[in-house]
Amino acid sequence: MAGIPVRLSHALTLHAREAARVLDRSLTDQVEHWARLGQVVEAAIGAATVHRLKARSYDPELAQRLAVATTDEGRAKAARLIRARDMVRHGIAEGGAIVGVGRRRRAKRAKP
Repeated sequence: MAGIPVRLSHALTLHAREAARVLDRSLTDQVEHWARLGQVVEAAIGAATVHRLKARSYDPELAQRLAVATTDEGRAKAARLIRARDMVRHGIAEGGAIVGVGRRRRAKRAKP
């Protein structure tokens, strides 16, 4: 199928090129992948949700933040945050079943 030229912003092109490199795709394949995801998301959620997602989605430091997330330091920080915020953790039992592990209970508040 023949394509047509499309103009993309410099920032989007840089992000797409980096994602394509990591995911072993061409730039065109990466942009088409994101476009297909966008179609699915828009079909599945309401207009107000789309508006909120678009308003929150722009982060000029996203590439830098993602790069940190793949470092040992970034993974350690993520693990600390998950441990601090998540009361229930899950693991895989013998046989492959998903089970809750390391359950912590919140301290009960005294009734006034």
